[in-house]
Amino acid sequence: MRKVLLTTACASLLLPAVATADPKEGWDLEVGLNYTMKRGNTDSDAFSGKAEAERDALNWRHLAKLEGGNEEKRNKDRDKERIAERYFGSYKLDRKIDDANYIFNQLSAQKDLFSGYTYETTYAFGYGRRFIDNERHRLDIEAGPGYRVRELDELPEEWAGTNKSRTEKDAVALVALRYKLQLTENAQFREDVTSELEDGASVTRAETSLTSAINSRLSLRVSHVLRHNSKPADDVRKSDQEILVGLVWSL
Repeated sequence: MRKVLLTTACASLLLPAVATADPKEGWDLEVGLNYTMKRGNTDSDAFSGKAEAERDALNWRHLAKLEGGNEEKRNKDRDKERIAERYFGSYKLDRKIDDANYIFNQLSAQKDLFSGYTYETTYAFGYGRRFIDNERHRLDIEAGPGYRVRELDELPEEWAGTNKSRTEKDAVALVALRYKLQLTENAQFREDVTSELEDGASVTRAETSLTSAINSRLSLRVSHVLRHNSKPADDVRKSDQEILVGLVWSL
């Protein structure tokens, strides 16, 4: 919990500071917290925090994200046991060509203690197009080449005695879709999907959310996050899903 709160606190302090760097350009800033407590047959606590900053300037567009989450449960001996811990960060910079077309650069990093990898980081660049942009709908689609570096927690048994490294370096193709729908004045639907494709494998992250404003600063958000790796590390499932319900503050 301390790590999650620290991640969220750092983000909430850092992002407003960045926003004041250029007072002529406005930032949209959000900080969210989620907490789930289970008692009875299951005794567990789950925490997650997220911060997001977006700025749409004349020639450049910025999007930064920081996320952290963990879950603990009590085992048969009534001792607390960590069953999930994940941290994710990304920064995307778009250079506008015209009102619809742009060139994007994106850097992302993830540390998931239960993914089979010590860390994963990816850089990609390419072409994007805003197909829809009006008061209700906004749709961006992007594609381009990238490079991914990730380190296995441990070498597979079949690699024993070989010169293979725990570090994997792969060229990937990145495709992404970002859709926003303003359902009503106070309700918004979002769908963000990013997939890294390589020879015979893919790593996909999809987030679906519904946000309802309570007042000008506070909103309630329900999110579904899907992470899918078609060729995961040994003893790790291909898909990992979570449903989050929490509050979001707009700064």
